[in-house]
Amino acid sequence: MTGTGTYMYAITRPLPESAFAEVPGMLGSPVRVVSDRGLACVVSTVDLADFGEQELRANLEDLTWVERVSRAHDDVVRSVAGLGTTAPLRLATVCNDDASVQQRLRRLGGRGEKLLSVLDGRDEWGLKLLGRVAQPMAAVAASSGAEYLRRQRDDFANRDELSVAASRRADDVYTFVATSAVAARRHRPQDARLSGLARPMLLNASFLVDRDEADAFRRSIDAVAQALPPDSVQLTGPWPAYSFTALEDG
Repeated sequence: MTGTGTYMYAITRPLPESAFAEVPGMLGSPVRVVSDRGLACVVSTVDLADFGEQELRANLEDLTWVERVSRAHDDVVRSVAGLGTTAPLRLATVCNDDASVQQRLRRLGGRGEKLLSVLDGRDEWGLKLLGRVAQPMAAVAASSGAEYLRRQRDDFANRDELSVAASRRADDVYTFVATSAVAARRHRPQDARLSGLARPMLLNASFLVDRDEADAFRRSIDAVAQALPPDSVQLTGPWPAYSFTALEDG
């Protein structure tokens, strides 16, 4: 596809465009601000040869391309978050032009303003809970076929019990940590090929936390970590509130 589109990074309150003079946008394009009444969207122009509907579907299958675009997207979102309350948009949200962006802002109206109010003074934190390294099935020495099958069955049953116990542990950790947050979201555990972790991921969650309560939140994570095997808990953040900003045209 030929032509250009307007790439949307995040919804915020109106900001001076000069604040982004030194911020590189997607693939090096300048960043600007499109406003409508009390809302604004930070945007840049992109080439539809990369971001057209069909081209985008193909590019999203290319992990190298996705990583590069994700980093550029996040760099701009973080710049916005450094200036004011920010509702990040999904990766590769593209409109036809700036006028289309204004129309979307107008449709969001009070919903967008309400979301920004919810996010005021709050950040996202990520929590991952890791299990034990998966062990290969033990070699089974048996005097008969029946004995072999019995031992295999016992091995599988033990693995099932461990899996159930791990799932319950993840549920308990999520419930406990959520009491220290304003809101919580549980995500699908990442595949090891994406996470790069040798250990299975039992919990992948995000929490929206008041900045004034960040120390108390970290203490709750420390309490969890002390009760579990070493290196079982991974805390990241603070981040812009990616997991708590679902905004659709309604």
